[in-house]
Amino acid sequence: MGFLDLFGQWLEKRNEKRIEFAKSQGTCPECQGKGVNLLGMEQYTMSTFYVCSGCSGSGSFSDWVETN
Repeated sequence: MGFLDLFGQWLEKRNEKRIEFAKSQGTCPECQGKGVNLLGMEQYTMSTFYVCSGCSGSGSFSDWVETN
């Protein structure tokens, strides 16, 4: 169980760093300020865009905070 605990802590720290970086930039941590997300292999073909559910497509950190 020790390894799983360490892995969980690592993921949590990584997520906190990602959110802090997005906060300093003023961008949504889920879409990196683009307002849209691509899923799986579609990021290489750019065929379908999905409006970011975290910021409702605005790309701003403040909107992401309101929805989370």
